[in-house]
Parts: sequence; C-alpha cells; structure tokens
Amino acid sequence: MKNAEDFKFGWIIKTDINGNIIWNKKYGHPGYENFFWDLDKTSDNGLIACGATAQVDGWRDPLFVKLDPCGEIEWCKIYLSAQMNYATGVIHLPDGQFLGMLAYYGGDAQHIRISLVKMDAMGEPVWIKHLAQEDSTISNEEGINLDLMPDSNYLVSGSGSSPLTPYFIKTNTTGDELWNLKWPIGAGGFAGRSAFSSNGKIYNASSMQFPGIPKVPYLLKFSKDGEVIDQYPLLGTDTVERGGAQSLLIMNDSTVYIGLTWTDNPMYDPAYCDIIKTDTMGEIILQRRLIDDAYPPTSIIKSFDDKILAIGYYHVDSNWDIYLWKMNQDLEDDTLYTQPITYDSLCPYEIQSDTVALDCGLFVNIDELPTQEQYESSIKISPNPASDWVVLTLPDVVAPGAVEVQVYDVFGREAWGQGGVEKMPVNRMVLLDVLGYPAGIYVVVVTDKKGRRYTGKIVK
Repeated sequence: MKNAEDFKFGWIIKTDINGNIIWNKKYGHPGYENFFWDLDKTSDNGLIACGATAQVDGWRDPLFVKLDPCGEIEWCKIYLSAQMNYATGVIHLPDGQFLGMLAYYGGDAQHIRISLVKMDAMGEPVWIKHLAQEDSTISNEEGINLDLMPDSNYLVSGSGSSPLTPYFIKTNTTGDELWNLKWPIGAGGFAGRSAFSSNGKIYNASSMQFPGIPKVPYLLKFSKDGEVIDQYPLLGTDTVERGGAQSLLIMNDSTVYIGLTWTDNPMYDPAYCDIIKTDTMGEIILQRRLIDDAYPPTSIIKSFDDKILAIGYYHVDSNWDIYLWKMNQDLEDDTLYTQPITYDSLCPYEIQSDTVALDCGLFVNIDELPTQEQYESSIKISPNPASDWVVLTLPDVVAPGAVEVQVYDVFGREAWGQGGVEKMPVNRMVLLDVLGYPAGIYVVVVTDKKGRRYTGKIVK
C-alpha cells in the first residue's frame, strides 16, 4: 500500500481466484507508523516486503520483512538512518539473495537520494551503493520503482532534475551504473512502472508535462541500452486537461495494458481512473472505466491463467478503500469459478487473520554498511569469532598465485614474529592457524602478486 502517511500497519491480503478474502494479516503496531511499499514473491512461495517503520525512534526508517508461505515473519531488518527514510523497492534474486532500494534522504539529502542494498538470504546487508553520484546535471532524484531486467541487470525508474522529468538508471549486478537516462523530450514529468519486451524494448507508464500543458498520460519507449525510441500521448492532448499513467503490463510483445487517470476539467473534478489496451505505439485498442477517481491503478499483472489483474486505492464515501479487478484480455470482467481449489497447501495449518508485531531485534545503521567497493576488497572470515582455525575467503579480484598473509593485533604489532607468510590459496581460500593467539581482535592483511592489499578482522 503506497502513499502511506500515518498508516499504522503494513497489510497483506490473500484472495481466492474470485477475489474473496481468504486471510489478511496486518504487520506493525497502532502506536507508530508502519507501511509496505513494494513486495516480491520468493522461491519458497513466501513474500519479501519493504517499506518503513517508526518503531525505533519515531523517525521513519527503511524496513524489509521476509514472510513464509503461512504469512509468518521469518526475519525483518530495520535500517536506522537520520530523519525520514523508507525502502521503495525489493527484488528476490535468482541466487536466493535480495536487492532493496532506499530513498536515502537522511544525512545527506542533497546528494544521496537513491541507494541499492544487497542482502543475503537471511536479510543481512552485504553492501550499499549510492546512485546518481557522477552526473552533476541530475538533482532531486527519486527512485520510485526497482525492476530485475531480462539480462539480470537492474532498472531504477523515477524522476530527477528540476523541473522533474522521467529518469532511469540501469546498473549491473554489483550496482555499478551502466547508463542513466534523463528523458530529453518534454519539460517535466515522472516515470511510473517499467516493463520489458523480449526484443529488448523497455516501456514505461509516465506522466509528461509540456509548456502550457498540464501533466498528461504518456507511454515511453526506449532500448535496453538507454536510447530513446519514442513517446506516445495516450489520450491525446486536446481534451485531456490533466492526468498520468502509473502501471503497465506487456502481453505477447505486441499489446500493452496501462493504468491511468485523467480529467477534462481543469479543476480535476470529475476525474476518471481507466485501464487501456494499446499497441506498442500507444494506439488505443480498448478502454475501460474502473472508477471515477483521480488515482490510477498502482499495479497491473497477468495471472497464471493469462487474465488481467489491476489494483488501486481510492477515496470513496469519505474512506480510503482498496479495489481489485480481474478481467480477460478484452477488459471484460472475468467469469466466476465454481470448481473447488486448494489454497495454502504449503502451510501445515489453517492460516488465521491477525495482527503481527514487527519484532525485528537487531537494527542496521545505514551509515555503517560497506560500499560495494569496500565489500569486494574485503576478506570473508569463517568461523568468526575463531577458535583454532579460520578460513580466509579472498575476493574474486585477487590476482592468481601465492599471497602474503600478515596478522596484526589492535596495537599494530604483527601477531607472527617472523613477518608475512606466503600461502597458495585453494579456490580463493586460505587456512590460517590461530590456536596460539590470545583473546582479542586482529586485523589480517593479504597482499597478492600485483601488490594489492585486502583486509579483514578476526575476533578470537
């Protein structure tokens, strides 16, 4: 659930094939703010969700929660930071690890506003990477959506600069920027959700603004290399006074479903929420009114049976309500299913709807996370704390051949009186005898054949 000002719970709702609620769980506490912003399905049929919580110090902090197939918390992590911050995206990676995106506004809000965090399978942070640091023409950058691309790289979609304009960043798997695209055509706007075709094209549901024209819904098209192909107004610019597109789904590389809002009244009353079916150049094939409201659907996905699911939140009769639509590919209501279907077969008990406290235990300070460069140049040590032996796992970038190993105590004195020892790594691993070391903290330094140094800490 997005736009979560003063929300007290992250909320997960599971429905059957006809949209009837099977169970729902709220995560958090009524005494402080909590919300979920994005989620992804995990390989064990659980969920990874991200958002924020104010439970630690009253400030909004990024939150990641891993749920099992029963909706129970397996682990959760809170990333402490200065002032208001939250997580805006999360991906379960093919190797079982996770990638999160932070709106890192605290501490250095002028320069650090989009960060990627790599986490292991248990949610422990591996490294942090701050994006949009090299291009001086980008300011006020916002990372709104995070996607795993077909080539296994990552795409950040959002906005940047002044006036704000659609902005995209593609990174590799270590968070290094491959390219960034500040949309060059138009005076302003922002990027919504992106989708990828099998022929290497990227589509984005966007809101664009031109001189003398308010924001209107657009479909943007560019290549996987960040080259602009075209942009298409979705409802024309003659009658639409204001609006925007936020969600989209590509079907069979030739058809695009887009969720948008629009109005023909300058005062935005009345406003309409629609879903449209277009070709890849934004030509409308079908259009359906979902509800009279100024908010677009937040998400459109394809179900297992190739139906269209759209979801959004709307202010109806003085209440905020969540709406779910299931349609066929012609945007008609799907038929109701009467055959019996088994749900939650991976959970050994009947799941009850309830409220779950976010007991996350240990917290992580964002400012103490290693950068990706620091992580890549560090030595992984196991077990740590150590007893008799430790295994040093060297970074991938270490030069082939024997390495020199030195160990120092906290006073900078070598723990071995004879100086550095030459060792030949096996599969980048070195076995180190620490049996005779007194209890304490030691720094191990490994120097490869190219003279590059890598460090790590041993606790004895």
